[in-house]
Amino acid sequence: MHERCKLGLRLAVFMAAATGVGGAVEQSTHRGPVDVGTAKQVFIDGRFLAERRGAELVVNRPQLTGEKLLVQDKPWEDDWIGGYTSVIQDGDRIRMWYETADRRGVGGVAYAYSVDGGRSWTKPNLGVVDYQGSTDNNLVVKGIHGSTVFKNRPDAPGDQKYGMFVINRALVSPDGFHWKPHGSDPFLDPNVNDNLTLDSQNVIFWDTRLKKYVAYARFNFPQPPDWAPSHFLRKYGRAESEDFGDFGEFDFVLEPDDEDPRDFDHYTTAAVQYPFAADAYYMFPAAYYHYPSPPAPNNDGPLDIQFAASRDGIKWLRPDRQPVIRKGPDGGWNGGSMYAGYGISRMGNELSLYYTAYDVTHGAYGARGYLGGVISRAIYRLDGFISVDATYEGGEFTTPTLVFEGDRLEINLDGSAGGWCRIEIQDDQGNPVPGFGEDESDKVAGNSVAKPVTWQGRTDLSSLQGKVIRLRFVLRDAKLYAFQFPQSRD
Repeated sequence: MHERCKLGLRLAVFMAAATGVGGAVEQSTHRGPVDVGTAKQVFIDGRFLAERRGAELVVNRPQLTGEKLLVQDKPWEDDWIGGYTSVIQDGDRIRMWYETADRRGVGGVAYAYSVDGGRSWTKPNLGVVDYQGSTDNNLVVKGIHGSTVFKNRPDAPGDQKYGMFVINRALVSPDGFHWKPHGSDPFLDPNVNDNLTLDSQNVIFWDTRLKKYVAYARFNFPQPPDWAPSHFLRKYGRAESEDFGDFGEFDFVLEPDDEDPRDFDHYTTAAVQYPFAADAYYMFPAAYYHYPSPPAPNNDGPLDIQFAASRDGIKWLRPDRQPVIRKGPDGGWNGGSMYAGYGISRMGNELSLYYTAYDVTHGAYGARGYLGGVISRAIYRLDGFISVDATYEGGEFTTPTLVFEGDRLEINLDGSAGGWCRIEIQDDQGNPVPGFGEDESDKVAGNSVAKPVTWQGRTDLSSLQGKVIRLRFVLRDAKLYAFQFPQSRD
């Protein structure tokens, strides 16, 4: 394959600490003031960190609930469930499509839903797919493996409200239950993209920023010379298209590099466009640590879940390569391997990321006593993936020049009991704007996803709309996740 832009994920200027990212931070290449409009802005790279002292970018870990949300309790899923899951939220209803297989080797995709924010799930009898002479089941498709379900573009025809990508086929549906083939077969042409194997959960979604379909597909390559025998190397490529199909050539965006161990690659990406802030994409790749072979079984080893972030879905950063979801105790229900699924749901100010955990490693499925999979979830606070942290001694950072459209400022801040933040607004030369200096800034404390910022009790910033400014954040013992200039409602 012609590699036009072999991006990988290496970011040499990031130096990973135990939970944070110290040292130099990759700076934005944006020229001129950053137009933040009224959209929420999150921290991913150095875009908003022009100068800093005592402030660090930190990759945060979610809360693992330990919930066994979906387990094997149906005949058509008595061999395994999950592995590849897809979540779409429609209002208060969270919809999940998850893979199944029975002990006869019949696989498929089943459906469940939650109406309480993801805490409990119902497997409805849909009456769609015949399984052993009955349609009294929650299956939507039978005889497939390796699927992603996504919500189609807003103006898609009514019978194509949902899309499904299955290895090398595409399906569409008006309701998520009744599916029909779509596009060419094969859907992605391996003759155009050498080493395109698609043996995984390959993600496709409608990118609302680009107004295009984006695909993240897996490629398998011969093992590197220093790897153990019989291993192959997995890489993920990205392509985009204005149509659901016709993706053409892929560019690599996720692959191991010199900072990763040998005999290591990523099994899935779980790539998503984050819907609650501007210019934010996240991955939760399954990190596969291959056992040496021989004498270990071929293609075997444990997996846990890492994290990656991007401004555009093309250049991905892995600033902290330690797992964000760690493997559980050996022999436990989550002690062997795990895979994050596609999609995130929201209830209030909490986000749920769903993942499947197995008690065995990748190559040990079907072993005696094998549980067959548990679908669980991890909870993040809203925007809580990366934060700018200041220690007990305090820290600060200044943004590059900005322009905004709103009339007030809000921040997503965790100050716990004693932490706080003050914000100074500067002009384009770095001088405090009269009335908005550090001395006039009221201390913002507490823990909230939308804390209003005031200057001597005033919130109104309409006099600064459209003007070039900088923000100087002064923090002590606090975590800052996001900022936003919203527009007040009349």
